[in-house]
Amino acid sequence: MRVTPVGRIFMDLILRNLTEDIVISELDSMINKLDCCKCDKCRLDIASYALNRLPAKYIATTQGELMSKISFIDNDFRMRVATELSKGAQVVKKNPRHAAVPNSPLPNPLPDVMNN
Repeated sequence: MRVTPVGRIFMDLILRNLTEDIVISELDSMINKLDCCKCDKCRLDIASYALNRLPAKYIATTQGELMSKISFIDNDFRMRVATELSKGAQVVKKNPRHAAVPNSPLPNPLPDVMNN
């Protein structure tokens, strides 16, 4: 078994947490509606906030089947993802880890609320 950036491969199968893919996909589709910074650091903090509050949904699949499996996630779960992303956006907006002053090299510390 080899470890790769997309998961563990075994006989042409990969092990993936679909929740990660769904969170990133939903964040991409709703980021312009969220009243928050859209920089990469804030986007990842918002996704981290949501992922820490959502259950993992692991699957063993081929890379080609992965995208089709994402489309079969039920609407209730997608609504829960959207809710957690909205909450995460508000937390990150109040506690951004990037510098408040543009181009400042000093990042803000990660707030404790991100992992609780």
